[in-house]
Amino acid sequence: MQDDATRGPVDRRRFLGLMGAAAGTAAVAGPLAGPLAGTAAADSGARHPARSLGNRYQLQRSLVDRRFGMFIHFNMGTYHDAEWTDPGQDPLSFNPVDLNCAQWAGAAASAGMKFAVLTAKHHDGFCLWPTAYSSYGVMTSSYRRDIVRQYMDAFRARGITPALYFSIWDRTVPGVAPGEVTAAGLQFVKNQLTELLTHYGRIPLLITDGWSWSMGHQEVPYGEIRRHIHSLQPDCLFVDLNGVPVAWDADLTFWEEPKPDQFAPGGNTVAATQGQTITPFQWFWHPNTPTAGNLLTTADIVDGHLRPLEQRNTTFILNCPPNPQGLLDANIVSRLADVGRVWRPDRTRAPLPPQPDVLLHPITAVGATATSGDAALAVEGHNDWGWNGNADQRLWQTTAPLPQSITFDLGDRAVVDTVAYLPRQDKGADGQVVTDGNITAYRVSVSTTGRSFTPVARGRWAADRTVKRARFQPVRARFVRLEALAAVGRSAVANEFGIGRTDGHR
Repeated sequence: MQDDATRGPVDRRRFLGLMGAAAGTAAVAGPLAGPLAGTAAADSGARHPARSLGNRYQLQRSLVDRRFGMFIHFNMGTYHDAEWTDPGQDPLSFNPVDLNCAQWAGAAASAGMKFAVLTAKHHDGFCLWPTAYSSYGVMTSSYRRDIVRQYMDAFRARGITPALYFSIWDRTVPGVAPGEVTAAGLQFVKNQLTELLTHYGRIPLLITDGWSWSMGHQEVPYGEIRRHIHSLQPDCLFVDLNGVPVAWDADLTFWEEPKPDQFAPGGNTVAATQGQTITPFQWFWHPNTPTAGNLLTTADIVDGHLRPLEQRNTTFILNCPPNPQGLLDANIVSRLADVGRVWRPDRTRAPLPPQPDVLLHPITAVGATATSGDAALAVEGHNDWGWNGNADQRLWQTTAPLPQSITFDLGDRAVVDTVAYLPRQDKGADGQVVTDGNITAYRVSVSTTGRSFTPVARGRWAADRTVKRARFQPVRARFVRLEALAAVGRSAVANEFGIGRTDGHR
């Protein structure tokens, strides 16, 4: 039902006119106008010049200080009693006859929530905004209005900062699936991100999904997508739901309950958010959602989550799924009000500690070679955290005595100053993190030709699971080589590598 990305978008002027007539207002014709209560300055619709996330720490601290947010899973799954809806459902089945985003926002405000995240698009590809690049969404549904717009306006009016969730994997579009990503499919992803990040004002947080654990960060190039996001919204914190329990490839760590071993640990100092749903194991609405006994209790939410997470520099984002009428069920509204009566933020909590550097300008390698082992496994970027409580990962593992090396081809000359290394994240039968193969001594060299290499960094890393970084003076190179000089055991193992520029910002 979608337009093939290779044929270009539908007639946008005709389409927006149709949506404006249906909604009674302009659909996505431009950024928000007029005052916005509570967070007007932060969330205004003004476009911002592309620049580096130089104030990244302040943005992370601001989000962590919001403490409590609402995740809103509302999409085609709401109407088909499914967490993952099959693509190609009749769009007319989407019919929220009583949709009231102001009710959602009022319930969030009653609980003391300060931000929210809406599923603008899930894996089945149904869009809650009038996209010009697909016909599978609100524009062909029984409810021909822009839900993203209504959500944004309603939450800003209550002083609650709205953010978005977007599935990179779209099962309705050719070229956006594991093993099938094409240039046209990649452009489709970027086109839809452009719509969401240019028509709704400032977006402080974007959560992507269906990427790392589905296609990996090589097929849909991580660096290219991240640059695109920050060219449109330079102050947008970025999270990819990759299940990795350390800060990797993102501005925040995301802990995803109810998966086992997905709870921010005591003493955590890295900016993070943790997601759980008020109806356990159900992110979308199901017929049993209105049953009061099926909800997390007030104590579960306050004592089991908000209070401990607050001390662990982790915001709690509680999923509250609207029903097919477009309203939160009465039991959810009541539970949130109860939470608001009991919980108050701890204003004595210490500020977020200084944060580790990340690759603000990552470059996705076009290929890699290794002296032993399958080098492709070090660049594909496939990660997930399974329901068995263990890591779903593909590891590069050397098969000859150390030292061994892996060389990355960036495709063209680029300025780099960092190599990041993600060790394995799996656990053994005893429940302890496996460290066999973790690189403990390294050397980094660079080349413009691939023939003669110049060393730029050498050092040692701890043998634990945390992200490692080799920093060096900025240098222009096409090829980057990492040598594993020593490791735990007889071979070197890597989950993923990242290459690019950090720029020294914190």
